[in-house]
Amino acid sequence: MTRKMILITLVACLLTTIAVYAGRGMSMKCQAKPEKNPTTGKTAKPCGYEAMVTIGGGMFSEQMTGYCRACKKFVHLHWTAKNLPPQMKTRIKVKPHPIPLGEVWDARTGKILTIHACPKCKGPFLEIKEFDELKHCPACNKPHFAVDKNKPRLAID
Repeated sequence: MTRKMILITLVACLLTTIAVYAGRGMSMKCQAKPEKNPTTGKTAKPCGYEAMVTIGGGMFSEQMTGYCRACKKFVHLHWTAKNLPPQMKTRIKVKPHPIPLGEVWDARTGKILTIHACPKCKGPFLEIKEFDELKHCPACNKPHFAVDKNKPRLAID
């Protein structure tokens, strides 16, 4: 009986945490296999690029994630959530939604993509909304960038 109660309590706590904290963080890693150089016959070192990527926001703030090619790292823009209770607006510094640099039309997908400025170098980046969008490694550009299953994590607001 106590095991059932403990399990029910843990599930309730987990579901509450998931509902309140919408942000997620995962350790991503290039998992491309090393290739042989056709000229020398030697096997190159694997890329091994790793990065902690967080997507989404939480109760009080939102976050936009992208990859800045100039800085060579994942960057984030933060702003105050729209559904912030009025009493909280007096307690915290309210940050407005970032103003985009512009938009482009992607002829392959028909989507309009919004370009934002990197908070560090002011260079352009596109928003990454889901981990499934991360297919290619930003370092070697090979299509083997995925969640590192040895390091699962959850980002909390």
